[in-house]
Amino acid sequence: MWQRRDFIRTTVGVAGAAALASLPAEAAHAAGARVVGEKKLSARVRDLTVYSPAMKRNMKVRIILPKGWSRKRSWPLLWLLHGGHDGYTAWTRNSKIIQKSAGKKMIVVMPEGGEGGGYTNWLVGPQWETFHMVELRALLMSRYRAGRRQAIAGVSAGGYGALIYSARHHKRFVFTACFSGYGSTRIDGAAEVLLTGIPGSGTEKFLMWGQPQINEDIWKAHDPVYMARGLRGSKIYISCAKNGVKGPLDPPTAQAVDPAEAFCYYTSKPLVSRLHALKIPVTTHFYPKGTHNWRYWRRELDRIWPYLCKALKA
Repeated sequence: MWQRRDFIRTTVGVAGAAALASLPAEAAHAAGARVVGEKKLSARVRDLTVYSPAMKRNMKVRIILPKGWSRKRSWPLLWLLHGGHDGYTAWTRNSKIIQKSAGKKMIVVMPEGGEGGGYTNWLVGPQWETFHMVELRALLMSRYRAGRRQAIAGVSAGGYGALIYSARHHKRFVFTACFSGYGSTRIDGAAEVLLTGIPGSGTEKFLMWGQPQINEDIWKAHDPVYMARGLRGSKIYISCAKNGVKGPLDPPTAQAVDPAEAFCYYTSKPLVSRLHALKIPVTTHFYPKGTHNWRYWRRELDRIWPYLCKALKA
């Protein structure tokens, strides 16, 4: 497990910032990652236990294989990322992704992302981005014949993950979808809100990217607005409710206003504006009312599904 080290200071240092901003060579870091367990849940669904050198422990991953899967050909790959305080089973528990993908010639992967992992390499701590985008990707391509034609989507914190992975890995994903994710980490007030969701207390929260003011380069490297140029070439879909007011899919007992959803809209607007300024096409669905939950995310998945499958050629 990760040790905290004698890190907790007011600065990080140039070497640390440079290491976080760029990932090592794919082949070098994929070496050593391996599937140490595979449990068949149904004809198409399997739970993998993957040893990750980047995470220094075993990680859980759920995959859905297409009907007729074999190693004789390669298959388009769809990444689905879960939100905070959830896990790798979120998409199969809360959506009909198994049924929806049944007639499609694609592999679907749903990796563990941690309750507050942040879909990032921590300055001191877990290396989520390397695990997902280097190690797991290489394993899926070598062991399960996933092809280079890939798409990515996520909900809540996973929506941010989809955006930042796509931006930081330029042209890797033909389709990028963010459902109620946050589109900026640096807009006024965003850092304070995000830091409250990171596990730990006090200065431990700065183990992820350092302090926003002092370690600005690291925060920029993980801000979708600052990294927006990297989204060029991917079909982009961003959705959330305006202001988080209780909507038509919410039960009568739902809170009148959901601050989490309001935050997503607040941080998504500057990203959309930046994409427009860069003349990067983006499709948005900012619906009038709705809270931060799967009732709306299932609807959004239904909404984009034909276009996502077309982009994957699945």
